Parts: sequence; C-alpha cells; structure tokens
Amino acid sequence: MPKPPLRIQTTTFWDYPSQNYGKGTQGSQDYIGATPSYIIWNLLKRYTREGNLVIDPMCGSGTTLDVCGDTGRIGQGFDINPIRDDIERADARSLPVADGRADFVFVDPPYGDNIEYSDCPECIGRLSATSGDYFDAMEMVIHEMWRVLRPDRFMALYVCDYFNKKHGFVPIGFHLFEMMSRLFVPVDIVSVMRHNKSLKMGNFHKAAEEGNFYLRGFNYLFIMRKEKQRNASAGHQPQRKNHRNR
Repeated sequence: MPKPPLRIQTTTFWDYPSQNYGKGTQGSQDYIGATPSYIIWNLLKRYTREGNLVIDPMCGSGTTLDVCGDTGRIGQGFDINPIRDDIERADARSLPVADGRADFVFVDPPYGDNIEYSDCPECIGRLSATSGDYFDAMEMVIHEMWRVLRPDRFMALYVCDYFNKKHGFVPIGFHLFEMMSRLFVPVDIVSVMRHNKSLKMGNFHKAAEEGNFYLRGFNYLFIMRKEKQRNASAGHQPQRKNHRNR
C-alpha cells in the first residue's frame, strides 16, 4: 500500500499509516519505540525554518536527525546509548549544550520501563513509571530542554500513558504536562493515533475485553513555547512524589 503524501496537519488528531514517509526511511525500523517521522516533519515545518538548530536529547535511532536533513534544518542528537556516529553520548538530564542555543527541542522519552533500551544504569528507560524516580528524572530532562532552548521558541514532547495489569494505570502524560507548564507556555495538545503491531492482534483486544482494561490507542504530543522573560527557578525543583493512580 503506497504511503500518502506528507501534508501539514490542521487538527489536533494526527493519523499517518506508516512509521516513515517517502520512499526511504528515517531512523531505523528495527529500533523499538522509534518516533514516527511524519510527526517530527510536521513540527519542524510549523515551528522552525531552514538553517535552524533542532536538538533531540533522547535521539534513539536518529529519526529527528534524518528529518532535519530532509528539511534543511541542523540536527543535533544525544542519547545515553548512541547507536549512530552522528549521535553524541550524553544524559538528557545534563546536556553538553550552552544556554539558549536551540531553535526547537523535541523529545520522545521512555514511557517507564516497558521497553529495554539499554543496559546502561543511568538510562531513564530502566525506571518504572510507578515510581517517583522516573518523574524526578523527567523533570530534570524538562529543565534541560528549557535551558538549551532560545526564548520565544518552541519544544514538543511525545509520550504515552502507562498501564500494567499488576501495577495499574499511570497518567504519565498529565504528570509531564504539569511539569512542563511550570516552565513553558502551553501551545496545544495533539492526540496521535498509535499503529503498533499489538493493536492489530485480535488476542490483545480479547484480553483487554476480558480483563476490563484498555490498550493504549494514542500518544500525547505536547507543544509548548519558552517565554522571553522567565526564570527556571519559577518552577520548583524536582521532588520525589508518588505518581501512581490506582
């Protein structure tokens, strides 16, 4: 089935039936949890210009860098466990970037410990979304995004909520949105339809019906702007909390 042409999305519900756009690929199809490239394409077309610096603190397989190359943006990617030579090794909680350098920052963080990204002890993907440690770490990431972003420029965070039959539901999106709102001005919230393989398997749907729970059908895309006059200290520093919602 041919991929539909790329176009600027005009509603807050996005649906694109492929991980990649065009004839090639962006990032790696073998990388579990890779960001759909059309999402990044839409963000860059709306909130950046050619020649702008785009930073991805959790670059994964490099989808953001590839989309930057396609659109004439300058991409700079970091990851705790880089798998490409053009991705720099760094912890998203402490980026080797000067203050106010980026024209746009995009991040697709782990949604707790549901995917094993690496065996690195510092990997945020090893922290359970049912613990305060995960949210403490993500608050530090959000502060770093604020720090490296230029004033009056935009950022976006792509995330999904967490559900496990043993541990219950954790509204990751709501918690991260609240953290971000302490530092940034909310611009909009987009719901992105998920197309992962489990949603196409009848046994998963049968289990959800019989177990009286829901499969994750969408991701949040939070878009925010950094104000010209605002100090990061206006938002309180990371604190350990219990974010479970049982």
